[in-house]
Amino acid sequence: MFCAESPAHQLKKSLAPSTLRELKRFRNEYNSEHLKVHTLKIFMDGTQTLHTAALVTPYADTGTTGTTACNKEELADILIKLNEEGLDLHMHCGGEAASRVALDAVEKVRKELGDAYHVRVTCAHLITQHDDDLDRFAKLGVFANYTPVWHADDPRPLAPILGEERVLKMYRSKTVWDTGALVTWSSDNIAFLDFMQWNPYLDMEVGMTRQITEKTKNYEFKRTAQVLPPINERMNIEEMLIGYTINGAIQLGIENKKGSIEAGKDADFLVFDNDLLTAEHEGFSYNTPKEVYFGGKKVK
Repeated sequence: MFCAESPAHQLKKSLAPSTLRELKRFRNEYNSEHLKVHTLKIFMDGTQTLHTAALVTPYADTGTTGTTACNKEELADILIKLNEEGLDLHMHCGGEAASRVALDAVEKVRKELGDAYHVRVTCAHLITQHDDDLDRFAKLGVFANYTPVWHADDPRPLAPILGEERVLKMYRSKTVWDTGALVTWSSDNIAFLDFMQWNPYLDMEVGMTRQITEKTKNYEFKRTAQVLPPINERMNIEEMLIGYTINGAIQLGIENKKGSIEAGKDADFLVFDNDLLTAEHEGFSYNTPKEVYFGGKKVK
């Protein structure tokens, strides 16, 4: 994945030729059996705490709405260029306006190009989403990528910023899943003194519980007394596993080789002592594979 972290004005009129040229160079120079460069990343907006996430309705405390890196027409132009080059697009979308612009642009280009459109578009994080957009991911074939460890965040600090109604409807992954959208999971980053965020078993636990309890591994410094609302946004283990395996493979365009155990696919799989499908949700973060197989060969 090649990240375009340039100021917004560099994306305003069209995808900068130098950015596309560098992405293609990366693809030509570094593509190998296990490393594929095929995706442009755009930071469509910022974060709610800094008032830079793009919102449909204003922040409760400032009355501003934040802004997106580009509008629908500008993003549509980028999508057309990526489509011509056989490249995909991944976007940081923290606020509901960022994902709305992304969905609007995909809708515009799909209408224009029809069956010739092939860009795999992913909106990541999706901290807040507008009610009117929840079913559009499935309709437009856009991937909804969430960071489940955040789904236990204490909403109280954000309430004065986002407003009570919006802060109680964050991270609605289950609702989007139930529309038939392809939902995937990610860990975002490893922060100082927090070396657990990359752990998929932690993300699975929090995705299922929307809470960090006394049973959660290595999170003594961060406990949440209550389940983050809405309580019906909790996922089940099958959904967490599918989001991490075959859905993730489809997002990355490698589903013909990865993501499920089928004849003809790479034999990459894990062996556990216990049954993940029946394991307790609280404390799920303690799970670890007993054996690891890569390409059919045991590596652990």
